[in-house]
Amino acid sequence: LISAFSVRWFLILVLSLLSSGCALREKLYYAAPTLLPETEREMKNPGFWISRHPSPDKIVLKPTEIESLNFYVENELELTKDVTKLDSLLSGEKLVSLLENRLDRFSKGEFYLRDTREVDPVFYQRIMKNMNLRAIPSEIQAQFGLIVHYANQRIFPTRKGLFAKPKDIDFDELQNSALDIGTPLAVLHKSSDGKWYYVINSRSSGWVETKKIALCTLKELRDFLSRSPFVITTKAKVGIFLNSSLTEYYDYARMGVKLPLSQENDPKVIQVILPFRKKDGTLSHRAGYIKKSDVCEGYLPYTARNIIQQAFELLNAPYGWGGMYGEQDCSRFIQEVFATVGIALPRNSSAQRQVGLLIGDFDEYATEGERLDVLISKATGGITLLYLRGHIMLFLGMLGDRPYAIHAIWAYREKVWYRDIIRLVNRVAITDLSLGKGSKKGSLLERLITIRIISNRQR
Repeated sequence: LISAFSVRWFLILVLSLLSSGCALREKLYYAAPTLLPETEREMKNPGFWISRHPSPDKIVLKPTEIESLNFYVENELELTKDVTKLDSLLSGEKLVSLLENRLDRFSKGEFYLRDTREVDPVFYQRIMKNMNLRAIPSEIQAQFGLIVHYANQRIFPTRKGLFAKPKDIDFDELQNSALDIGTPLAVLHKSSDGKWYYVINSRSSGWVETKKIALCTLKELRDFLSRSPFVITTKAKVGIFLNSSLTEYYDYARMGVKLPLSQENDPKVIQVILPFRKKDGTLSHRAGYIKKSDVCEGYLPYTARNIIQQAFELLNAPYGWGGMYGEQDCSRFIQEVFATVGIALPRNSSAQRQVGLLIGDFDEYATEGERLDVLISKATGGITLLYLRGHIMLFLGMLGDRPYAIHAIWAYREKVWYRDIIRLVNRVAITDLSLGKGSKKGSLLERLITIRIISNRQR
């Protein structure tokens, strides 16, 4: 029998933990298991999913059809831009208004520096001064350029980060995107300190360090982009070197980067043309060398096999909000994979959800069964995107009545006792869509909003 004394002290212990905050309450994140719930070792190889696909080598879209899809996304949906078409005068007033509104929105919020101090008004005053808004003319004649090294694209012209929560340093609110070598740009403005350009690229706009950009004429930009033959990077991080023995390292390119091919004489190494910044900041070119096995000449055929294989090249790659640390978030992961077949998807998940053939659209009242019926009857592994608010995934297929996806995931919620805890994944992972079931937010399947097949048919 348990004594009254023991029961009394047990209740005191429980109450003290609940009131003061036990380890469960104090800890921000908990590590997710290496093998996530409802997954098996065999699932971590693309062959597992390819072997279960009804037609993995069927051409989904031919090159001309992909061109039509890209044209539709750019011109009808207006989700991407061709910067080479921005050669007319642009409104300086609109740019000033955009930059002022961004600054105003942040200055009214509550943000923290990396050292956990709350941001003070002086920070924003310095940003305002460096944005050099008075120097923006009423009509802007865009300059053009190319990224010469991996570059962060920032909301403000500063390398300092702002964070919504103290110590939450993996989510820098000023990180807008990240740009790889060879990315074409329209350059609109320069900061007061001369260290930043405000640029537009095909999917986003923001501030990029001037040392990462080589300025060029519109003709030079078009010439570089139209060079043929070309290669596409097909690995997670492709090393670029300045000598054929691959010992003089230059930088790396993420998956889906397009570079002009110069020579292919060596069976193991190819030579590409790299954009290079001269001392005066203008464009030159130099030879770069890449392992042949890290690229393909031209785009890969758009098949489910190729998309699944490319997705698995990124399996376990760390999560990177807005491209932080040279990594990828959920939408960048999807963008990189489809770039290898020549499909130019927009930057954000909310924009990507608008591309392709709509096969499922759900409101908050839709049931799990209704969502599951669409996945079973209409979705195709490797070419179907699954969108829930703020997140996007690549559908892999069904195993029995369980749908699976691969995606760049930061964390998921798990109900433990009376509350949710956050399980930190922080990588590209395979999960079934019941992940998070029972938590306050619900499972991935319960939160699913849109299902689309990436094709040139739109609805």
